[in-house]
Amino acid sequence: MESKIQKVINFLLKYGLIIISIIVGIIGILSIFITAYFNCTFYHPAEKTYFKYSIGILQILISFLVFLLIALLNKKLFNKIPSLAILLPILLVCMLVFIVWINAMKLNPETDQKMIHDMAIAILNDNISDFTSTAQYLFLYPFQFGLTLFISIIYKLFGTNYLYIEYINAICSIINMLIIYYISKIIFKNENVQKALVILLGGFSLYWMFFNVHFYGNIIGLTLALTALLFTLLYLEKDKFYYLIFTGIFIALSIIIKTNYNIFLCGIILILLLDIIKKWKLKTLTIIPIFVISYFIINFSYNIIFQKLTNLDTSTCGVPMISYIYMGMSEPTDLSAGWYNSSTVDLFRENNYNVKETSNSSKKLIGNRLIYFSQNPKTFMQYYSEKIGSTWLNPTFQTIWCSLPGVRYRYYEEYANYISYHEKALSMVGGNLAKVEENYFDIYQILIFIFAALGIFKVSKNFDLKQSIIPIIFIGGFVFHILWETKAIYVIQYYFILLPYAALGINYTIEKLENFYNKKRMNN
Repeated sequence: MESKIQKVINFLLKYGLIIISIIVGIIGILSIFITAYFNCTFYHPAEKTYFKYSIGILQILISFLVFLLIALLNKKLFNKIPSLAILLPILLVCMLVFIVWINAMKLNPETDQKMIHDMAIAILNDNISDFTSTAQYLFLYPFQFGLTLFISIIYKLFGTNYLYIEYINAICSIINMLIIYYISKIIFKNENVQKALVILLGGFSLYWMFFNVHFYGNIIGLTLALTALLFTLLYLEKDKFYYLIFTGIFIALSIIIKTNYNIFLCGIILILLLDIIKKWKLKTLTIIPIFVISYFIINFSYNIIFQKLTNLDTSTCGVPMISYIYMGMSEPTDLSAGWYNSSTVDLFRENNYNVKETSNSSKKLIGNRLIYFSQNPKTFMQYYSEKIGSTWLNPTFQTIWCSLPGVRYRYYEEYANYISYHEKALSMVGGNLAKVEENYFDIYQILIFIFAALGIFKVSKNFDLKQSIIPIIFIGGFVFHILWETKAIYVIQYYFILLPYAALGINYTIEKLENFYNKKRMNN
């Protein structure tokens, strides 16, 4: 018999998941009629978002045909083949394609990516003086130190070749696909769902191909976060506390590489707390110290290394986090509403790089902006409609943009001469093939969001914490980027983790259609 606490938790989970499924479904429906895009070429990687509005009859038709293809593959071709046997060849082909693309593009780091590359070399050369000036990158953005340190270790081991990091991205992309497969096996335990997921993973691989050349920590951080999520699910499945040691270690490492993975941490903590409340046994209280200790050991060690290598104190350097909330609501400049602008650094500089004073100034600006929005509700609606739309309705999720040569083509003659011979590659990032890819991503996006919404709705009836954790992480990311700085590329990890739920939704629809067909045939 359920206790009152369990009934409350089940009620909150059920209706929380229903709300999440509605939000995911709305994104899917809107993506049929609205497409966010960049008006850029292979040598001019503009990030300003524009919107196309049309009745997507063709997209609906093709999406339906793709659904039928998945159903046919599962029923006829893959019927007696284990899902893992289908996945492994796909991963092998994907790895080969990823490496070919990296070697074809040879995109050396630029802008922020170049700063991280240069700082990694500075650490390698023990050039500590680079970090003490307010003009230096790590003084402004100390949260980038984890990725910088990781890159410096790779350079120490293998040499200072930026391509090594892109190769690691490719390896991590494959690992991410494998981990989400095993996560899906734990939460759904349905081989037909796994087969649908494998097909979707193959379709998603094109995103990773374009994204792997981005010299940043998003993909590597996702591998660590997904590993932490996998160990959390193993704990919930097997009730073995030692899994949480690995959860704490891997989630801490993911946040060190990319701070946005705090969203995964919040989702994990919430589910663990709900698990403690539901079980309410004395021994379950040991979860908290096991998880917290392993997490803080990693963070404590990281802070010591940071201070020793940089001679900086994390409490007295870096743009305050609250400034990014102001950036996420400030008046747009060159890019879309809520996207990057220089307001954070400008404010930090105006306050003589004083963290406390900058925080206070940010709070005042946030208050003023809220008053302005309250007095101008139409502007408020337009602002956040553009912000959410530019984040979630770009079917490429900015990944093609990541492969654009950009300034490398304009300012580096040697690179321009090299890449000019790769006409197909250039067409794929800024020509006719890029338009084909965008249409492909558009159809894929519609399928994922609509069927994921159905899958999450189905899960809402089960009251299963294991099946609830990913939707909770998704909604955390959705809300976070409404409040914070945003970009389409910042949310690709939340899009990716919806794949098992899209597979569930597809399989559920196939089962319903088969049952309907069988009943109709019996009646006849």
